[in-house]
Amino acid sequence: MARHSLPTIFILIIGIGVIFYTQFSTPTLYDADGYLHIRMAEFLRDLGPRYNFHWARFSTFNGNFGDKDFLYHALLIPFTFFKNIFFGVKIAAFIFTSILFLGFYLILKKYSNKIILPIFLASFLLSSLFMETVSSPRPMTIVILINLLAIHLLIQKKYLWVLFTAIFYTFIHVTSPLIILYACIIEIIRHFDKKEFCAKNILFASIGVLAGFIAHPNFPNNIIVFYLNSILVPIYTMKTGVLELGAEFFPLNTREYMLQYPVVIIGVIAVLYLAVIRMPKPRFETKVFLALAALFFVLSFTCKRYLSHGYLIMLMAFSCYFSDYFEGGKKITRIALAGLAALFIILAVNSFNGIRYNAFVARVINGHYEAMGKWMEQNIPEGELIFHANWSDSQYFIGLNPKDDYFVTLDPVYMYNKNPELYRIYRDVSFGKMQDPYTVFKNVFNVKYGYAGKNYFNDLVEQVRKDPRFTILAEDQFGVIFKLI
Repeated sequence: MARHSLPTIFILIIGIGVIFYTQFSTPTLYDADGYLHIRMAEFLRDLGPRYNFHWARFSTFNGNFGDKDFLYHALLIPFTFFKNIFFGVKIAAFIFTSILFLGFYLILKKYSNKIILPIFLASFLLSSLFMETVSSPRPMTIVILINLLAIHLLIQKKYLWVLFTAIFYTFIHVTSPLIILYACIIEIIRHFDKKEFCAKNILFASIGVLAGFIAHPNFPNNIIVFYLNSILVPIYTMKTGVLELGAEFFPLNTREYMLQYPVVIIGVIAVLYLAVIRMPKPRFETKVFLALAALFFVLSFTCKRYLSHGYLIMLMAFSCYFSDYFEGGKKITRIALAGLAALFIILAVNSFNGIRYNAFVARVINGHYEAMGKWMEQNIPEGELIFHANWSDSQYFIGLNPKDDYFVTLDPVYMYNKNPELYRIYRDVSFGKMQDPYTVFKNVFNVKYGYAGKNYFNDLVEQVRKDPRFTILAEDQFGVIFKLI
């Protein structure tokens, strides 16, 4: 066994251990969406792919349901047979994150110098926010791997594999047209670098995405979902006051960026430094990864979701660039190695502390939602429509209490698109802007039960508390469940 392979094997083992620790350092799930995804896998198992998603009563899904994560839910079906499906989806999340880590290694291995490969393999673990993202039971983990694989196949001009990857991608997530964008960027770079242009890459990627949309079991509703989620939502991220957006659609501040993704900042600085000291000419593959990494880096200043989507692409770019540098005859000095080791220890401690903190937050916040959801499941009659002040509360509650219905889920655009005026009333009453919320609940929404969190909706909570026509059924430090008398 070669000497340089021992650090790589060590990091692979440590990496799987860190992924396991991250996943099971909290008994709850990370994020809200996992509760919904595993329940939707159960719906798919029991009802088949074409059913009416009445759980989001005022949403586009009710009447025009399109499962934008269809294949992900299909992959989760085996884990719905666990006695506790939420433990089952934690197992699934651990497996998928481990596959992403190993897949990243296999692709990195094809482009990286063997000596520096362990550095960038370990960098996978050096962002606590990225570790939280890929540990959440969401399709993003698989999507990130598909993106890396698609770029590799496009570089290698594997046309048929590009086609199959594009179809698979379209079945699992609405961002699949990215593969067409990748193909166009790669062929532009190939044209200027090698005086070649592989039009088949673009053609097969396009055919694959189109075939995936048409073959989707929810066609043509999936086209509506794609338009709302992938066209309108990015537009709304650039506007204010139109929709409430999830936290992932906002950028990190400078401090958060440096603490959560330190390797990105260090890598960008190092690339610029090497460029100044006359770096050897980069390979075609290096130029491809640098161009795509630059795209995600720029976009990351508008929305942190692009960071999680492009983090491994950035690591690939840095690895390729520094590999070219060392292929030019440069060597790492002992002083540089010592400095690098010290830096990695600091970054590892920072990431570990971040992972522990994120697990604590998930345990507290999601523990609250689990308690509220279980209370609803045990005490609210079946078939009720339940008000929830935050549009994202329903991700928890559909998962935890699927016998009742809610307003909207996954994104507020699905309610806004169906009835903008009703959505405006919904947000006004949620933030306590209606003088008589009881009448709105009873006559507009026809609900008897509701939930409101105290962090952002305390004005509504106080209205409920002071109005004798309401009674509070359950309460803790984070929120209340109430009933109209």
